[in-house]
Amino acid sequence: MQRLSDPLPDDPLPLVQQWLTDAEHTEGVRNPGAMALATADGRGRPSVRMVLLRGLSSEQGFGVFYTHRGSRKGRELGALPWAAGALYWERLGRQLRLEGPVTVSPEAESDAYFATRPVGSQINAWVSAQSEPIAAYAELVSRVERKKQSLTQGERIPRPPHWGGFRLWFAAIELWVEGPDRLHERVRYERSLPATLNGAVPRAAWRYQRLQP
Repeated sequence: MQRLSDPLPDDPLPLVQQWLTDAEHTEGVRNPGAMALATADGRGRPSVRMVLLRGLSSEQGFGVFYTHRGSRKGRELGALPWAAGALYWERLGRQLRLEGPVTVSPEAESDAYFATRPVGSQINAWVSAQSEPIAAYAELVSRVERKKQSLTQGERIPRPPHWGGFRLWFAAIELWVEGPDRLHERVRYERSLPATLNGAVPRAAWRYQRLQP
C-alpha cells in the first residue's frame, strides 16, 4: 500500500480530494462516496448510518450529503449540529475520517442537485417519510404508483421542502493507510473554525500529528 508522504502536506484538503478521485477510478469500488455518518441525540446517544458524500469543497473544507431533513439524522442534526463521517476503501487500503459542525446547504444548491437525480429517486423522496414506521412495504410501493399517476408526462418534479443537503465542515480530518501486520499509518489534522459558517470561511491553518495504530 502507498504510504503518506514525508514531510506531510500542511493542508490535507487536496489529498482528501485525491483520495476520493482515486476511489472513483478504482475498479470494484461500487460507491466511492459511501460514508458512515454518526450523529447523536440530546442525551448523547449516537446513531450511525450510510449516506453518500455527494460533494467536496477543497477550497472551503466541507463535504455535502443529501437526505430527508425530518429523518432521525435530520432531527438530531437540528438539535446537535455536529457529526462524524468515515469512508473506507478496502481495495486501496485507505480510510478517511471527518469530524465537524454541520449546516444546512443553500436551497439553490439542493434544488440543483435534486434536478440531477433519476425520476424514480425524485418520486421516492416525495413519498417516503424517512425513519417513520410503516405497516407494510407494499404501502410504499402503492404511494409511488399513485405519485406516478398524478404526474403529467414530462413534468418537472420540484424538490420536496423536507429534502435537501447538509454541509459537514471539517474541523478534523484523519488519514489512515493500511500497513503490514496491522502497523497502520495514521495522521490527524485539526483546525479552528469560526462560530458562523454561513459565508466564506477564511483558510485556517491546520495542525497535524501522527498517531499510533
